[in-house]
Amino acid sequence: GWTYLSPDDALMQRGSESGMVFRTLLKIRLLALNPDILDDELVDRFIKRIETAKVSIEGNQVILQFLKGEQNVFVPSEKRELAVRLIDFENPDNNDFHVTDEWRFTNDKGGNRADVVFLINGIPVIIVETKSAKKQEGISEGITQLRRYEAETPELMLFPQIFDVTHLLDFFYGVTWNITRKNLFNWKEVEKGNFEQKAKRFFDRERVLRLLKDYIVFTKKDDELTKIILRQHQARAVEKVVERA
Repeated sequence: GWTYLSPDDALMQRGSESGMVFRTLLKIRLLALNPDILDDELVDRFIKRIETAKVSIEGNQVILQFLKGEQNVFVPSEKRELAVRLIDFENPDNNDFHVTDEWRFTNDKGGNRADVVFLINGIPVIIVETKSAKKQEGISEGITQLRRYEAETPELMLFPQIFDVTHLLDFFYGVTWNITRKNLFNWKEVEKGNFEQKAKRFFDRERVLRLLKDYIVFTKKDDELTKIILRQHQARAVEKVVERA
């Protein structure tokens, strides 16, 4: 259900290798989802706020707030601030889902290349590192690369909320800005050995929307901001509790 874009098409949407957002698509979606709130001027200001978020875990938290519709804009005609929807969580078909590969990013210090990037309404939400099945330490290499991205090109990691590392045998996931082996979780499915089915179930559009909306948590401990994601059994438990209640 995700529309594939070639690296060249994605680069055109981004504007340059230093761009991280499909700006034109994002503007179209914001106007469509907020017809009574945003106009051309307000939407441009709103997108500017998204693009200039602080490049850090704090900025990543702000980006998630944008994605969840928890950021406001002052509407002169209403003389008050109103929440802006960036994603329609109730109606997945009202959103644009894209996936692309070979995502090259450069800043004034250098550059890196992400293997696969998933975007919703022009905003990157998942970054994936894929390694050869022949590499015994493929997962460790993927983790090392993602941590290098945070150090060398942190702008590349500002928007994605989730990361995946795979080498066609195992499929692990976690949250960006908390990339460690300790916080790396194996995506388990009943049907073992079917990698394609495993990947398709993880990237099911409605499941990804639920992850973004409900199952990523920022919390402060000893004045330090940390980020976690609920594991499969925890998410299932929550859904069963809610359904029973």
